[in-house]
Amino acid sequence: MKRRDVIAGGGAALIAATSPAYAQSQPLDALVAAAKTEGAITIDGPPNDQARQGLINGFQRAYGIPVSYVSSGSSSSSARIRAERAAGKYVLDVFLSGADAACLTFLPSGWLDRIEPILVAPDVLDKRNWRDGHLWYEDDAHTVLVVLKSVAPGLAINTKLVKRGEAATWKSLLDPKWQGKIVAKDPLTYGAGSQLNSFFYLTFGADYVKKLYQDQQPVLSRNGRQAMQWLAEGSYPIVLGPDLAEMINFKRLGYPIEVVLPPDGPTMLTAGWGLVCLMNKAPHPNAAKLFVNWIAGRNGLEVFANSTQSASLRTDVKYDNLPAWLFPQKGSTYMDTSEWKFVTQQHEAALDKVQELLGK
Repeated sequence: MKRRDVIAGGGAALIAATSPAYAQSQPLDALVAAAKTEGAITIDGPPNDQARQGLINGFQRAYGIPVSYVSSGSSSSSARIRAERAAGKYVLDVFLSGADAACLTFLPSGWLDRIEPILVAPDVLDKRNWRDGHLWYEDDAHTVLVVLKSVAPGLAINTKLVKRGEAATWKSLLDPKWQGKIVAKDPLTYGAGSQLNSFFYLTFGADYVKKLYQDQQPVLSRNGRQAMQWLAEGSYPIVLGPDLAEMINFKRLGYPIEVVLPPDGPTMLTAGWGLVCLMNKAPHPNAAKLFVNWIAGRNGLEVFANSTQSASLRTDVKYDNLPAWLFPQKGSTYMDTSEWKFVTQQHEAALDKVQELLGK
């Protein structure tokens, strides 16, 4: 080999070593090595068997690190972690959360480390891989990373019982012919699904809420699967706030279910379980950081999005036959029920008004 070839080769190696991609891969390699020495990780995620198996198997396959998966639901998890920390126990490494738990409990309780400084994976830091060209954070301090954002259908119908156009708008639900034929979540309860009731109050006002929940006499259900089964089997023609996973499953089984996105109001968006929280005082801090980088990367987020039947905020994720209406479209008007202002200021205040109107 000629001397100039050796010099040229050395120059190419130096250029590669000082390139952004190479510089970013060195911290990731170091993080992988440190995480493997810890040899374990504990995460709290969706109470969903597909998500549980996908995340456990995907992360273990990628790095050989065993995963302990806890899944008790956001409110129960919040209570458990508060009790553990009060007793000086630090068990959890990463929390995959809905917006309410992250914004109203974990952040104000001081349980989280900032995520932005620990992101080192090149494909995560490449903003071209993210919708609108940037990573998505829930809070201004960039503590909580958001990786999912989907359309939250507020209305589903049985197409054998509802003719096309009969229940096409929110205001059409006030037609007397639907009295006693609508299944809805209990408006006098907080928790999952209550965002729809805040949406009604914020969008249409008190009079609409009273007419819908008093005059129309909807059948109330706190069980998402039960509500969708009633719809699928034709016991009731309309469901408000359908459970997304149950609706998709029933539709795949061939039941005559159709999502309606009424044009007389904004369409709701949700992050679902897509808020990623890095616990401070984590027992496996390096494995926790590695998991955050993995789930924000293409491979991890592909597993997470498909197992939770959600739309990713990454643009390079491949989907397993998810419905087209699930994905937000440019030019459409949305109310983001996972956005910071809605969660911390608007939602609870509006729901309090709803409950006051309806007599709680």
